[in-house]
Amino acid sequence: MADLETGQRLGAYRLEERLGEGGMGVVFRAVHEPEGDEVALKVLRAELSADETFRQRFVHEARAAGEVRHKHLVPITDAGEAEGRPYLAVAFVRGQTLEARLASVRPLPLPDMVRVVAHVASGLDALHAGGIVHRDVKPGNVMIDETGSASLTDFGLAKGRAYTVLTKPGVVMGTLDYLAPEMLRGSEATAASDIYALGCLAYECTAGRAPFADKSMFELASAHLNAEPPDPCANRPEAPEGLSWAILQALAKDPEKRPPTATAYAHLISFAAGTRDAPPSVLPPPPPVPPPPL
Repeated sequence: MADLETGQRLGAYRLEERLGEGGMGVVFRAVHEPEGDEVALKVLRAELSADETFRQRFVHEARAAGEVRHKHLVPITDAGEAEGRPYLAVAFVRGQTLEARLASVRPLPLPDMVRVVAHVASGLDALHAGGIVHRDVKPGNVMIDETGSASLTDFGLAKGRAYTVLTKPGVVMGTLDYLAPEMLRGSEATAASDIYALGCLAYECTAGRAPFADKSMFELASAHLNAEPPDPCANRPEAPEGLSWAILQALAKDPEKRPPTATAYAHLISFAAGTRDAPPSVLPPPPPVPPPPL
């Protein structure tokens, strides 16, 4: 099966520009010709299109995730198959990914970090309420539009409780820099796994690097399982006391010790950053204060 190129058509879509690619697919800016709407069209890789398991999973899970609508989720407009190639179409967002933003502004100003985490968290909670686990929360899957609003996209790895899991046994799906320890141990992804990934994202926005950056693949996996991340605010003298502690709450090795929802985590960070009052149900016990020296 030949690779797709710009200028070609795939079903009702005309491929205008290659935007990027990931482990499962290639993404194009495309035009849906009957209506003329611009979309970001993710097409399953040629080598995976021949695998019936991946083909079923890609379309089935995309359609399930597309049933969840929220202002901080880039809407899925279509999912199907044309010429033997499964595809997923989402609304085209004029702006840039958080990954691109971090490439030019690293780390983010703290108010921007707080806003991005709050927006992504609200979208995540909408997914979780619909029984969907995203499984690939990372800066490359967050779109920042021209107003500064952040939205979560790319549900190519999403998994819902209401339908069959179609991944192959033993295959770990996700991006290692943001992968929760329990997933590395082979456990099922849960909402808590997404919250861990959101914690890694908040950490990277604050520190300018992922929690365990610059490690080999083996060292990175080991660090997620066993190591404590460095202080994310070590080089941020303007950061309020307690912000590092708040950010690290989502990076607990034990899923049960993470904040109960993504929004609860966002509220905790916002409170620690001094940008809002924390509701009593969100505010955890304060960190212990060391005794004064004798």
